[in-house]
Amino acid sequence: MKTVTKIFLVVLMLLPAFAYVSAQPAFEFPEPCSIAGPKYGTDSVEGVKNFSLYRENYKQWKACKYKCDAIDYTIGPWRYCFLNTPLASQNIYFDGINIIEYLMNKAEDSLSKERYIDTLMMLYDQNIAAFGCSKQYGEGYVLGRKGYDLYQYRPNEKEKIYHTLDKSIRLMGKESEAAVMSIYYKTTDELVRDGKLDTALIYENYDKVVAIIDAQIADYKKELVANPADSAKINRKMELFIVAEGNVNSIFDPWANCEQIVKIYSAKFEANKSNADWLRKLVILMDKKNCTDDPLYFSAAEELYKLEPTPASALTLGVSFLRVKKFNDAVKYLNEAVKGLEDPMDKAAAYLNLADAYRNLGQYANARSAALNSAQLNPTDGMPYILIGDLYMATASSCGDNAVTQRAGYWAAADKYAKAKSVSTDERVINAANQKLGSAAGGFPKTEDLFFYNIVKGSSYTISCWYTESTIVRSID
Repeated sequence: MKTVTKIFLVVLMLLPAFAYVSAQPAFEFPEPCSIAGPKYGTDSVEGVKNFSLYRENYKQWKACKYKCDAIDYTIGPWRYCFLNTPLASQNIYFDGINIIEYLMNKAEDSLSKERYIDTLMMLYDQNIAAFGCSKQYGEGYVLGRKGYDLYQYRPNEKEKIYHTLDKSIRLMGKESEAAVMSIYYKTTDELVRDGKLDTALIYENYDKVVAIIDAQIADYKKELVANPADSAKINRKMELFIVAEGNVNSIFDPWANCEQIVKIYSAKFEANKSNADWLRKLVILMDKKNCTDDPLYFSAAEELYKLEPTPASALTLGVSFLRVKKFNDAVKYLNEAVKGLEDPMDKAAAYLNLADAYRNLGQYANARSAALNSAQLNPTDGMPYILIGDLYMATASSCGDNAVTQRAGYWAAADKYAKAKSVSTDERVINAANQKLGSAAGGFPKTEDLFFYNIVKGSSYTISCWYTESTIVRSID
């Protein structure tokens, strides 16, 4: 066995066909499907014979769980196929990984082991050159496996690992493997800390990786519903991505604060404020990390809106300005949103926020109008009526000239809170309406005041102020 191993190593070390692998720049990759020639090589008889011998012996070795001497009869014919029939089957490369790792573990010294690692990398590259166009196990898949093994055997080659896995993920997208996600993001973090990658990639690659992981987990959950009989198998696969998500989040955690994000992106803002993609990523990142009170967020969101004015982005901006009490800016963008939004629920939300902005500016008639528009678009939402009720209570004393008329606004407010209760199915809205009903009732005039001003309890009364409402006369006692 020792002799076979030594011969195998020497042959691979002298292979001119693979000279390009070590000679090429670190981050170049083989051209997929660039190997041409007959499937079984120039000598098809010898090619078929060696392929059959290698496959038969390899199957026996696999059947004995890689513990019997069938490997001794596998290596020679496999080596022939690797050198002379690279297009015979992709199994040459998949089986070759186990064969090379077996030889690696048998290596007598570190130099021999390193040479086997070189050979393993050649194996991946030739797989791409021969079968990189394969739909199932093409270039992206092979690069993912290569990057994984680079990480296992040469963890210090961080840049090579990173660029190998980066290309794999670009090619594989949501089909990327869980281990690839973990290693890719770990390497991103290490290279950023070493000063070899832009810090912004911490955030960009996090979003990319988490999106893939979330998509995979969502797909497996759908599979569980569709195929409950396979739940054990599906859960095992899903667990790999759940673990990967935990790994990635653990690495990201030290970076997940607004101070770091603002520091990193502020320095790049001027150079990128005309770059819609860059601005969009920043806005999404800051929104996700609850950094939307920082001036950088508003600068980025406004510049993005200039480049890509959409109703949805206007709504986002308007709500953000409302949250930080920049009410004039909120009104500006929320008005743009209600003009362009088509979905009734989105438009209702925009109108409700617009009503709140107007309320804070003291523009009560505009606030009431916006709230009524919201209620019309979303008839089962009680919040517009609560907002109108609040307006009536807040301005009650300015809408009359005596102890009764200055409290008439509380009657109108109570009507709106009752309306909010009647239309809403949301317990939180109903509870809020009940509390406010109690407050409104506490502001009703006394019976003696009604008598003094000759106003009859239970009669109809019209309020004419900045609004006009017909209501029913009530007393606190």
